[in-house]
Amino acid sequence: MGVSKMDEDIKDVAKRLIQGNEKRKKRIRYHKESEFDVLAARAIADALASSCGNITSPTIRRQVQEKIYKSIVLSTPYEYIGETYCGRRQFYDYRNEFILAVADNLGMVPPKEPGGRNEATAAAGEERKEGCGTLIQAPIAAGKKAGQN
Repeated sequence: MGVSKMDEDIKDVAKRLIQGNEKRKKRIRYHKESEFDVLAARAIADALASSCGNITSPTIRRQVQEKIYKSIVLSTPYEYIGETYCGRRQFYDYRNEFILAVADNLGMVPPKEPGGRNEATAAAGEERKEGCGTLIQAPIAAGKKAGQN
């Protein structure tokens, strides 16, 4: 799922749902949950599990997912969250993608228009993110050959 612009009201509601998820988990653990608690907790867990899909290492992906979740729950900016294994811009792209996925899982996001601007910006975002989370090293010999030509 690509990152796209979403209505600020939808984004605020999704962020509030994520921020209240720890209390929701506690209610579920003590069997005092409502149907919405179960639905919201599942939507958040599914969105978190599907985020950061282009990071190849499962360990690093899980760590970035935890940092994204904590940054929303604790309202902590990137600069204070600790080691995230990605840059600031990429972190906030992942974070917005997670928030959008939560909203989408709960049916709050209207369907996209085919061929609309959302598809074009989503495709551009996917191209930019392609290859993030992996180390790419060019062979030194190839660099020297290119410089000699």
